[in-house]
Amino acid sequence: MTGSYNLTLVFASYCVAVIAAYTAIYFGTRLFTITGPARRFWLWIGAVCLGTGIWSMHFVGMSAYTMPMDMEMSFSLPLTIASWIPAVLASALALTVITRPQASVKSVVSSAIIMGAGISAMHYGGMYAMQMQPQIQYDSLIVAISVLIAVVASGAALVICRQVRVVPAKYALATKTAAALVMGAAICGMHYTGMAAASYPMGAEMATENSLRGQWMGIPTAIVASLFLLVALVVAYQDFRQAEKERREEKQRTQQIHSAAFTDSVTGLSNRSAFEQALMRRIAGAGQKGFSLLYLDLGQYRELQNTEGESASDEFARGVANMLQTRVQGIDVLVRYSSSGFMVLLNGRQQDAQVKALALAIKADIQSLPFAAQYGQWTLGCSHYPDSASNSRLLVREAQRGRFGSTTSGAPEPVAA
Repeated sequence: MTGSYNLTLVFASYCVAVIAAYTAIYFGTRLFTITGPARRFWLWIGAVCLGTGIWSMHFVGMSAYTMPMDMEMSFSLPLTIASWIPAVLASALALTVITRPQASVKSVVSSAIIMGAGISAMHYGGMYAMQMQPQIQYDSLIVAISVLIAVVASGAALVICRQVRVVPAKYALATKTAAALVMGAAICGMHYTGMAAASYPMGAEMATENSLRGQWMGIPTAIVASLFLLVALVVAYQDFRQAEKERREEKQRTQQIHSAAFTDSVTGLSNRSAFEQALMRRIAGAGQKGFSLLYLDLGQYRELQNTEGESASDEFARGVANMLQTRVQGIDVLVRYSSSGFMVLLNGRQQDAQVKALALAIKADIQSLPFAAQYGQWTLGCSHYPDSASNSRLLVREAQRGRFGSTTSGAPEPVAA
């Protein structure tokens, strides 16, 4: 014997399947950003939501079916609850595979087979919960087709959920919705194919001890299941949003700490710590190419600070920093090495004639700065890798020897090295 379907409830079952699919996609994309215990917690919450959604869709679909001879549909409560378990376990496996950083074709295929088996177990376990006598008879070929649909749908869901996470943000909602519509259709396809495999013997009756009777599974089940999934989505969204905010704030704090550790607060240039790391990297990667290191020392900076005050000395230091940034070309690293010293790491080896020309240019620039007339004495040193030295400490020491010197008047004169 065969029955008929209430199309309103069929559509309701599809809606539940779509919401369940969207829930899976949402959790699948969000779990990539979570680690530790929170990830395991939300993975199982997602599994319960998805499994419950698929399970609810099954019973809404069952409610859409009018039994032959107007038999009243009923279910064994323990067996009905037991049929929920494989749906949740299959969903947990799905979310685990979806959220792996890498997933091979073999793992996706094997997971799809296990998931398909779990969903099929949920469906046919739910059918068995009817405890009909004589038992429901199945067409083996259609049963096999329904299981195949479950496996293929599971594999497609795994692939879709992994791909959706890389979709640009402006297309994310539309893509997730479209994917959920397709996945919902696949879930329903498996269910109704499985239902088509069943036939009911003439005179069959439900077990009298079945405690779940009547139309409790219809529209009320669809509404409750949908609300449950929507509430879970909202709660998860709020939690993930808060977690994302905390991650951004933590990243910001880390960047601020890094900035404070490697940035001069007065000039905004990198500081000595940053320079030492940069110099070590440059030496390690230089090979035989070579490069030059300049050191500019403001000889009267401390006197300026003591006489005119800290704000005046800071203004003078900022002026020198700006001057160096615009004057020296091919800068790789420009740092404030000390309160009165600046280091410039140049691309390529500089010739002494180039350094002399640079000294004249710096002299003119410094003379235009505030307080330069009284406190503009400076020295400029230069060292070359690997000619002057082959390690960072000796390179810095050689540059600090001040091979080119100047005061606020006259041209710079070479100082014997």
